[in-house]
Amino acid sequence: MSPQNNKSQSSLFGALFFPVLVIGALIVIAILVMSFTGNKRTAPSPGDNIRQLSADTMATLRNQYDQLGEAIGDPDAPVTVREFGDYQCPACGNFEPTAERIRNEYVDSGKVRFIFFDFPLSMHPNAQTAAIAARCAGRQDKFWPYHSRLYQTQSKWAEKSDPSSAFLDLGLEAGLNTGKLKACMKNKTPLATINKERGAGEAIRLRATPTVLVGNTEFVGGPSYAKLKKAIDDALSAAGAGGQSSGGDGG
Repeated sequence: MSPQNNKSQSSLFGALFFPVLVIGALIVIAILVMSFTGNKRTAPSPGDNIRQLSADTMATLRNQYDQLGEAIGDPDAPVTVREFGDYQCPACGNFEPTAERIRNEYVDSGKVRFIFFDFPLSMHPNAQTAAIAARCAGRQDKFWPYHSRLYQTQSKWAEKSDPSSAFLDLGLEAGLNTGKLKACMKNKTPLATINKERGAGEAIRLRATPTVLVGNTEFVGGPSYAKLKKAIDDALSAAGAGGQSSGGDGG
C-alpha cells in the first residue's frame, strides 16, 4: 500500500473517530448531569416521610377499606393506627417489634384500634403467599401470632422457591389445623380480599412499606417506638380527656 493511501486512510480515520469521540463524551456528560439532577430532585427532605392526609382520604379508608384489613381493638377506640406492610419486606420485619409493642400497650386498654393492610410488592415473590397464609391463619383466629411469626422467621423463608412447607410449619407451631391451613393456602381463598386491600394503599398514594398512619398522620417507613408513641399520645389528648372518639382517627 502506498504512503499516499496510508495518509488518506489516516485522514479518514481521524475525520470519523474524533467527532464520534466528542459525541460519546457529550453523551456521558449528559447522562451524569441527568443522573445528578434527577437524584437531587427526588431526594427526600427531612420532613418528606411525615405528612397529614386529607379528611376525604381518611373517610375513604374508614368507609371502604378498614373492613378489609385485619383489625384488633375496639372499633370505637379514640385513635386508629393503620399499617401497610409486606411480609417479605426487611424494613417491615424490622418494624414488627415496635408494632407489636404498640398493640400490647394500647389495644387492650381500649385506646387504640390497630389495622393491618396487606400490600405485597411485586419485587417480593413470596410476599403474596405469606399474606394468604396469614389470612388463612386468621380464619382459625390466629392471625396476629402467625403474623408476628412470619416476620420473625422472614430470613428463613424469604428466598425459598416454594415457602409453603415453611408456612405450614408455622401453622403447626401456632396450633392451627394444618389440613385446613393447607387447603386454604392452596385455594388462595383470601386473595380476593388482599387484592381489594391494594385500593387502600392506592388511596393514600403509598410510597413504601412499611407505612404507618396514626389517625391522619402518615409515617413513611417504620417510625421509632418513641415517635409512634408520641403521635398516639398526642392524638389521644386531641380526642379529649374522656377518651371520646373523633371518628376513630384521633382528631
